[in-house]
Amino acid sequence: MWARSGLRFVLVGEMHGTTETPAIFGDLVCSARATKRTIIVGVELREQQALEVFMGAENHDADVKELLSTAEWKRDDGRTSTAMLALVQELRALKVNGLVSGIVAFSASHAGESAAKGEERMAAAILRAADRNPEALVIVLTGNVHACKQILPEVGSYRLMASFLPPAQTVSLVVTDRGGQAWNCQNGTCGPNALGPSGGVNRGVKLMSPHAGFDGVLSTGLAATASSPASR
Repeated sequence: MWARSGLRFVLVGEMHGTTETPAIFGDLVCSARATKRTIIVGVELREQQALEVFMGAENHDADVKELLSTAEWKRDDGRTSTAMLALVQELRALKVNGLVSGIVAFSASHAGESAAKGEERMAAAILRAADRNPEALVIVLTGNVHACKQILPEVGSYRLMASFLPPAQTVSLVVTDRGGQAWNCQNGTCGPNALGPSGGVNRGVKLMSPHAGFDGVLSTGLAATASSPASR
């Protein structure tokens, strides 16, 4: 995949709230170092300033506490899970060592905004980050709906985030696993919920995905385990 001509964007579409996906995403970012290109990482967080402070801070323990005190990290869903905190800490270490150029929080919320506009705005944030360094490789972890390149009628009749990125320069991967549990909110209740198997038996990337709207799969090869909110 890294040798693909013209590649600029790699999207990884996950079911929020597992332990395994943020971990394998971190491995994917590390593997991209073989390209010798500048690497920018996008995460589905809202507060860029809080992320910047954390990435540049020197007192690790104090700054983890400070990050978890922000409004975003008090949410009770998988986007701010213990596994996501571990990923952010890993990205911080990569950035400190010059292996990652920057980390972009692309999901800032806007009151009254339609879902369709939100998809377009998230893509615009990723494109802005890429345009600041046209030679960079941008690797993004997001929800699997946002990473789909085609309209999903069950979601709505509007374009999703991935479709606003240049198609020839974008590879979108959907995460697959052996099923298990994910920490998310369903019917007003948040906690571990069952996750059906999605065919991810063998760990790694496979292009030519059987899933419509994606270019390939990123398989953990593992059963999914729920990762609870980091602030708990």
